[in-house]
Amino acid sequence: MLLPQLASNQRVDLVEVATNTGLSGATAVRKFGFARASTDAASVLGADDIDAVLIATRHASHTDLATQALRADKAVFVEKPLAIDTDSLDRLEQVIRETGNNRLMVGFNRRFSPLLQGMRAAFAPAGPQTLQYRVIAGPLEKSSWYLQAESEGSRFVGEGGHFIDVLCWWLGAGPVRVSASMAGKDVDNLIATFDFSDGSVASLSYLTGGDPRVPKEALEISASTGFAAFDNFSGFEVWHAGQRTAKTARLDKGQRPMLDAFVAAVASGAAMPIALDSLLATTRATLAVQESAAAGMPIDLTAGAAEQGVARASTALR
Repeated sequence: MLLPQLASNQRVDLVEVATNTGLSGATAVRKFGFARASTDAASVLGADDIDAVLIATRHASHTDLATQALRADKAVFVEKPLAIDTDSLDRLEQVIRETGNNRLMVGFNRRFSPLLQGMRAAFAPAGPQTLQYRVIAGPLEKSSWYLQAESEGSRFVGEGGHFIDVLCWWLGAGPVRVSASMAGKDVDNLIATFDFSDGSVASLSYLTGGDPRVPKEALEISASTGFAAFDNFSGFEVWHAGQRTAKTARLDKGQRPMLDAFVAAVASGAAMPIALDSLLATTRATLAVQESAAAGMPIDLTAGAAEQGVARASTALR
């Protein structure tokens, strides 16, 4: 999903790709036009002719590679999740404090979907909102590394940030409290409720069962002034002030506009497309969902905010 978009962007030179095997590196050179390949990430991180690093490895390596790239003074795009546990996220924040390099982006592409942005523009809520996000994640093959929770983090930690980011983007803030529970015996089959400081409440149902023919994602938003419904990136309906607005579109989850925005920010030195505050808040909320479900109690996401103030301390561009 990522390399074809970058290869077609005229502002991008694909300089070096680091892969586990020489064969996969050679394939990437041939298919996407990289100038060179290696099997050593340090080669990419230490290269003077590279401005930005894209990390699309297995989940457990994301934080370490991101911190190394930030220390190497690179702009960093890392696929979700940013971290698979709070200790890793704390370590990343410490590196940002130490280096002053906050040029970080996480692959939360859904907020860049033209259709989702169109629904947000057509909806003008007043006061607190109620959001309901349903995700039919479906079952995985038993051999999938996504199920290697001991080493790679849970399936929800790996994917759940996508949907929490949409909720935070829609409301323009991170949640202050989360309460979650398991639906059945599957630890990744989760229902979470997020409270926001303006009185808005968002619920996320992340379901690993169900009929695979059901569209994967549905989002409904209610407010005192209207109602909006989003159907799996195929269409939306908005009711506001006695008027109905509807639109359909071809599937577009926002990968290209997300990467275009990242490239533009790197090239111009402008702020990253998603504020650091938001990246960190979404990641902490994602980790807190399973913590809440396991503990059987709500998690206060404002606790320790003073100690975790790196985002506010490092928002200025270098």
